[in-house]
Amino acid sequence: MSVLIETMAPIFGLMALGFVAVRMGLFEDASVKGLVLFVFNFSIPALLLRSLAQMEFPPDIEWGFLVAFYAGSLITYGLGIGVARFAFRRTLPEQAIFGMGAGFSNLVLMGIPIVLTALGPEASLPMFLIIGAHSATFMPLTVALIQGGRGGEASRAQQAVRVFGEMLRNPIILGILAGLLLNLSGVTLWIGADRILEFLGTAAVPCALFAMGASLACYPLGGDVAPAVVLSVLKLTVHPLLVWFVAVPILGLEGLWVAVAVVMASMPSAVNVYLFGARYDTAPGVAARTVLLTSVCSMVTIAVVLNLVGHVP
Repeated sequence: MSVLIETMAPIFGLMALGFVAVRMGLFEDASVKGLVLFVFNFSIPALLLRSLAQMEFPPDIEWGFLVAFYAGSLITYGLGIGVARFAFRRTLPEQAIFGMGAGFSNLVLMGIPIVLTALGPEASLPMFLIIGAHSATFMPLTVALIQGGRGGEASRAQQAVRVFGEMLRNPIILGILAGLLLNLSGVTLWIGADRILEFLGTAAVPCALFAMGASLACYPLGGDVAPAVVLSVLKLTVHPLLVWFVAVPILGLEGLWVAVAVVMASMPSAVNVYLFGARYDTAPGVAARTVLLTSVCSMVTIAVVLNLVGHVP
């Protein structure tokens, strides 16, 4: 238990520091946005690019763990839609935001630092494989449901092209693709470029955690709480349980890769859930409170999951 506390304390301590800094007026809203942009556009992509470029891929990759993660995630996404439709009588665009809140994990700002800290560098490859397809899976699905519910003017083909273009402009996706390309081509990074990427990547974990806490301080606390509570239960308990169930009893998988999939599924709802709600003016309050509530409660649930998977260093 002491090792678990030592692992989790610095992670949530940095988040708490960011939260308190904003609440006390020591870190302005504009600074929060700037730090988030730095993390998303520079630091995390540099970490992913350099790590993947230098990584030695094992001869046999447990592809089943990806099936388990995405099967569990899509089922939880569907449960979120069902809750929105039948329990809260929400429209299709709002159902999409509910689904995203239930099944779309914060893999970057929290997943990367927690997995690397708790499971070690050997967890990098399965973690990066999960991240690589995450946004490309759920963001187009959510946009399609929102636009379909609104009967947007753009055709489905036009919407698909637009979403695909947005994915290709995503710095994190570009970092993953560039790292894989360098690795497969056998090209070695020039030492100057490698040091730049190393410096940027070193800042990724602490800056991501501070930015996450600072971002949460900007969200409203009160209002329509019931949907956020239900979505939080789905996200923090049902989601990792489903991933484990598909991976272990159904597919018969075991080991570190399963642990990575389950831990990644136990992450709170991603900040993008709120960004999508605000961008499309669709259940933004529910989205904000879900992100906030899952992030706070995950301090306990992630610790429980790490203890259960038995891979705490």
